[in-house]
Order: sequence, then structure tokens, then C-alpha cells
Amino acid sequence: MAIQERVTDYAISQFNNDVVDYNQVVRLTTETGHQAFIAFPEQPPAQWLTVSGPNSTAYLEQGEFDRIHHLLQTESPVFLTSINLFGIRAFNLSTGVELPGEGTADDDALVQFMAELRRRLPDQPNSDSITSAPSRTTP
Repeated sequence: MAIQERVTDYAISQFNNDVVDYNQVVRLTTETGHQAFIAFPEQPPAQWLTVSGPNSTAYLEQGEFDRIHHLLQTESPVFLTSINLFGIRAFNLSTGVELPGEGTADDDALVQFMAELRRRLPDQPNSDSITSAPSRTTP
């Protein structure tokens, strides 16, 4: 069982075979040594979460892979909760507290700003290095 444990590393596997009904797997390890195996079949089984000591196995819907992969790639810290007690099952990946506005939108805004700046300064010899033009004086 893992309750809000910090994820220390992860591995992604993409494969295709006739043995299992999923093509993507995520393996996580937390700072206490808990290991989670997450598979993404088209139809998760009724027993979609098992927890045994320091190991969890979760079968999530195939469409969840991209979101989980993106979360692991772009966020830090990431926390894992995996419990299966008294018929109550919960598998959560969550991030730590963040300021609003963080994320890829910030990078997109910067790219848009630089494109607009380059568009407005077309006479610059090298648009990658914007310098101020020399001042002109009339004789």
C-alpha cells in the first residue's frame, strides 16, 4: 500500500505481442521502495487494482496512458497513492503544490511573443539576435 508517496523514478514500455492485451506499461518506484506496475488494456478487468506488500498492479483504460506519461514527464514532484482495503480501491497520481499558470502554456506564449517580435522587426539582419539599431544623426 502506498499513500501519497513521492515517485522517484519511472520506466515506460511500448510493445505489441500475442501474450497480453495491452501495449503500454508504466513502472513506478517510490521513495519507500513501493513499486507500481500500470498497464493500459482496452478493457480493464474487474479486478483492476491489486496491492500486495510493496507492490501494486493497476489496469487503467488505454486512453489514460498519454495523460499519465505527460504527468510523469512534466511535473515534479509526483505522488502515488495505491490502496485496496475493505473493498475500497484507489489509485492516484498527483502533483505537488504549484503556482497557477505553470506548464506548457508559458512556453507557447513565449514562442508566440518572439514570432510577433520578429514579424514587427523584419529589417533586422539576423532575427535570432535582436539588437538596437544605431542612432542616426543628421549633419
